[in-house]
Amino acid sequence: MTTKVVPEKKGQKTGGIGLSLSNMDSAWIIILVWIAVELVIFSKVGSWNMVEFTIIFGFLFGGLFWRFRASVRPAFKRAGLDNIGGFLLLAFWISVFEEVLCYGLGNRIANPILWADIVQVCVTWLFWFATWYLYIARKYAFSEKEALLVGASVGILYECVSSGTVFGNPLVLLMSPMVVMIYAAIFVLPLQLIDLKGKDDSAWKYPVGIVLPYLASLPMGLVLAIMLPH
Repeated sequence: MTTKVVPEKKGQKTGGIGLSLSNMDSAWIIILVWIAVELVIFSKVGSWNMVEFTIIFGFLFGGLFWRFRASVRPAFKRAGLDNIGGFLLLAFWISVFEEVLCYGLGNRIANPILWADIVQVCVTWLFWFATWYLYIARKYAFSEKEALLVGASVGILYECVSSGTVFGNPLVLLMSPMVVMIYAAIFVLPLQLIDLKGKDDSAWKYPVGIVLPYLASLPMGLVLAIMLPH
């Protein structure tokens, strides 16, 4: 079977309770409109670093990744990397690129030392990716756009919960659409190497698809945060 991620057709549903394509498109439209409003607010308060990063990585690179995503699996197949090794390799280097660009544009990163941040974040995120590859996509029924939205939503936990920001300022959750778009840009290319062949279309797939990757990566994240210099 050469094509593992099946593109949705108009009106297609993934199963009994799956969201239709029109609903998924509507969800992404809402996210993009919300982000546009956030960008205006950030520009008004002078947070140009965040504006630049969101536009360059989220919109520009994210859009390019989405546009040319279909070429990923054939290229990796020709290179003999259409497997978990190639998947994690791609995921790791996209994560590195995102962190370097974020740092280069003057934004705050998890660890102020760039090399330590790359180790801490990118190694931790491998557990996010691996959980989707090895378990979630094999158990639960997702369309491509569903998987992208749910898989990217783990970023809300990484950015708001792991940092502790949400406990001091719950309003930070209003930035969730921007976070989801950034993480979608990270996730979209590795997603092309995942077999979306799960059968369970229960409502559990949504919270499990968000929370389980976070919990799976949490121990490694804590260990690296303690061990690495700051």
